[in-house]
Amino acid sequence: MMATEGTQLYGTYRCPVCGHRDAVELEADEGSRVLACSYCKTPLEVTARGPDSVRFSVQVAEEPMHG
Repeated sequence: MMATEGTQLYGTYRCPVCGHRDAVELEADEGSRVLACSYCKTPLEVTARGPDSVRFSVQVAEEPMHG
């Protein structure tokens, strides 16, 4: 049985709309997550670049957030 290395990826992103920087955690098997910029509330899709990168790729989400 293999031990799973860190199940969470921690990194930062910069909002492409307002330029605000923030930090987020993604589940390792999640890959990407849609969240709202904590400053301008734009829905953003944040994608992990890999387990060795602490900077996430980010783009404006194509679908509005649900909930």
